[in-house]
Amino acid sequence: MYLPLDFIMLSFHQLEQRHVSSEIALMEWNPMLDLIALATVNGDVLLYRLSWQKVWSVSSSSTKDSIVQVTALAWRPDGKILAYAYNNGKITLCDVENSEAVHLFDVHCIVTSLTWVQCMQMDTDEHRPIYTDRSEEFLQRHFAMNKGYSTASNKSEEIAEDFKRMKGQKELNILAIGMEIGSIHLHSFGMFPTGFIDVNIKLDDPKKDRVISVALSQDFRLLQVVLERKDEEENYSYYYRSYFISLIYDCIEEIKIVSLKFGQISSLLTYLSSTIRAISEAWEDILLEIDTKLHNYAFQKHALSEGTIIDDFLELLMFGNLSDSLEKFLMHDLTESGLKKFGNSIELSYSNIQKLVLKRLQNVAVSLYYHLTELKGMAMWTEQFGPLGLEESLVHNAVMVIGSFLLKATEIQQVIDNSMKNFKAFFRWLYCAMLRLAEEPIPLEISRLTQQDLNFVGEFLKEHFSIEYDESKKTTVKLERVAQYLKKEDLAYPPSSDGNPWIKFLKDNPQVMGSGMIFQNHPEKSLVTMYSELRKVIDTAVKGPWTVLQETTHELNFYVLREKSKGPSPPKISHFYCTETSYLYTVITNSAPPCTHFYFIREKSTDSKSNGVEVIGIRFCAAYLASLIPSTSFFTDANSNFKILDLKFYSENTLTVLLMEEKSEGKYSCYLLQWCIKPLFSHLVPVSEGSGQPLGLDIPILGVPPFVEKNNWKKLEGMKALQIAVSGSRKVACVLFSTKRQVRLFEMDVEDEEEEDETEHEESIMKDVSKVDMFFDEEAEINKPDKRESI
Repeated sequence: MYLPLDFIMLSFHQLEQRHVSSEIALMEWNPMLDLIALATVNGDVLLYRLSWQKVWSVSSSSTKDSIVQVTALAWRPDGKILAYAYNNGKITLCDVENSEAVHLFDVHCIVTSLTWVQCMQMDTDEHRPIYTDRSEEFLQRHFAMNKGYSTASNKSEEIAEDFKRMKGQKELNILAIGMEIGSIHLHSFGMFPTGFIDVNIKLDDPKKDRVISVALSQDFRLLQVVLERKDEEENYSYYYRSYFISLIYDCIEEIKIVSLKFGQISSLLTYLSSTIRAISEAWEDILLEIDTKLHNYAFQKHALSEGTIIDDFLELLMFGNLSDSLEKFLMHDLTESGLKKFGNSIELSYSNIQKLVLKRLQNVAVSLYYHLTELKGMAMWTEQFGPLGLEESLVHNAVMVIGSFLLKATEIQQVIDNSMKNFKAFFRWLYCAMLRLAEEPIPLEISRLTQQDLNFVGEFLKEHFSIEYDESKKTTVKLERVAQYLKKEDLAYPPSSDGNPWIKFLKDNPQVMGSGMIFQNHPEKSLVTMYSELRKVIDTAVKGPWTVLQETTHELNFYVLREKSKGPSPPKISHFYCTETSYLYTVITNSAPPCTHFYFIREKSTDSKSNGVEVIGIRFCAAYLASLIPSTSFFTDANSNFKILDLKFYSENTLTVLLMEEKSEGKYSCYLLQWCIKPLFSHLVPVSEGSGQPLGLDIPILGVPPFVEKNNWKKLEGMKALQIAVSGSRKVACVLFSTKRQVRLFEMDVEDEEEEDETEHEESIMKDVSKVDMFFDEEAEINKPDKRESI
């Protein structure tokens, strides 16, 4: 007597069945933790534990008019960073702990595939490092921006560096990005743009081939791509291409060093941007403070046609006469205590700006200069870093621009000092006027206003209060001396260099400036403009490998998977790389699911001379399945039709397949197959070097049953399945319902805690016979009018 597979199978254990609020589009297990990342059709990214407890969620920027959808997911091999791409070309690297965006970049094209691969661990005894980073010994640590610009230090601040997400990784890892325009972008550590490869079938054809899958071997020598091509008659064809990449394999250590250096530079640039933004916000606080106090006063002057604010202040400064409107403003609206608070607030904002410039802006610029100088040294070491395409001249330009940026930071510091000095003189003068008006004694230290102080006040009034009142304008004051440095345009009031002996020396000796040792000063440019130029020059300097990679890549094989199908029907694809044998395995279904068979491809990650492709076809046949387990199984109908819904590599030797069995009246049952594919390796047949011929020619098409073990099936009761996500490292699987709103979680490879001998096992089987009868009664109710099979 036999039992149905649900009762005799011990390797599958259902954990949870849960609902989700939105339809799920993508699923990806974390390779190191019991976490699964989900992407919904609305563009949200969700992270759940194995117990289905939500860890965090990230909302998309979708609106009613435009829906931003997630097109691909990929985990960094250590499981600490999740990469997800949107259909607008933006890619986010997200921290698994708190959903914080570690790094953002834009490829300006729809991303169709993401895969993240880590290099095989190297033998440290045989491999000596060619570079040791010692920046922590010489440079200050930079902390996260304090949003309140408070003078008190926050010791709990984290270091504001994307680099901290990179430096803890011992081995190089690469994020491969497949795009709709037929190109592959490779980013080391997910951040450094290492290079691109154009994989279009016809490079001179304006029509682009859509990349639907990318795989990269762990030694970074073999790249596999599956492409979708559409012709003028709306017919779709699918192709398999593989490439040998020599540059990354030959220069793994050099690329790792340059990538980490780029991470440090990129982090500092981001920090520099946030510092400039903080300075702008602090300056806006000063404008808002002044406008709040003077707006009503300026409005009353304008309504009574009594001129502008500067008229009253200049009359008080020159002749000591106080107008009625100014007296009312000083004694009733502003008040003595209000003036003190006003002055202290402005002084505090100025002090915060000075600290941002001195302690952050200039220090970060110095750190950038250090790292760029080290990068220049690498570019000069042509024997080691020359193959990467680093050019000394481009890096030198970046070093000179950061030097000019340091000069601009010093210049704005001087402007802030002068502006702050004028503000203090104005408030001291105004406070004296209010005390005289109130007939109160004036402290001696305040009453000592020199002619120079009065000149400062006159300059301050002329510069800041000469603006005419206009309701359409947001401000009643004109504070341009500092504000002009925070705009992306030329300075309206550039500093004067008259009488500067250094400027005169450089003009008289142009050969000194041309020596490449003197930082050029740009008096007409703002701080924001200099920062924008700095980013462009640095991007140009570090993109040496970007163009070199394409030149050093060679095509290995090119095959046709399927030709001229009506309408898009992309196949299901899964890849797996074996580090021991250097084989990259690929399974590709013959069509979009549900489908009847798939191709099993094995390609060796080696040089182009000895590389070869081995292929075998696998067919799911109802007759084979019916004879697999005699009248004891669910597969008793020889006319049953089994088709593939999804398939994923579970491990090197195991393939997880989601199957459906079509029954009468449109009903079907779903099964989860955990399939040991190791016996298939002996049936693989080498195929000739591909130049565009169909892959399926002259290869054997094998039936499934001789290679399937009986206890590796699981019937998914009461479920219409759509797709799966599996993780061999965590031994878990997630099956998505066809409604896309429910999932069922399984723990795989579960073993008995206690071993039973044969006698005890037979007794337990006999006790379960009654359960079997109940099971088939329920099955008959579900699948009417099918009749229950005999046991």
